[in-house]
Amino acid sequence: MRATSRTPSGLRLCTAAGLAGSLLLAGACASTPPAPTRSLDSARTAVTNAEKAEAGRYAAVELGEAREKLASADSAVVAKNMVGAERLADQARVEAELASARTEMAKAVAVNKEMALGGDALNEEMQRAGDKQ
Repeated sequence: MRATSRTPSGLRLCTAAGLAGSLLLAGACASTPPAPTRSLDSARTAVTNAEKAEAGRYAAVELGEAREKLASADSAVVAKNMVGAERLADQARVEAELASARTEMAKAVAVNKEMALGGDALNEEMQRAGDKQ
């Protein structure tokens, strides 16, 4: 008879322990993940680099998009939407890198045009000098 009376209390103890463990697990899953500081820092660095490269002059649309997405990522962190914040920070970094790449391309095109004009001017001078002789 004693064995029968111990079983229900042992069962209750196991059930209570299982319930407590389940609650702890559910609480751990529901907690907010940490802020995506690496993604945010990478995005900030990419925006700063794009600004230094004069992307505002050559790729203003892309730089503006990067700034907006970075601001949205910061707002998402404040709202504790860390998954969204990381996604927006990554998008901001990509937009800033695109702005930098377009800026470099525009600068290279400008240098090529300048060199072509210089070459044309040099050819004209050589022809004039040849005509005088």
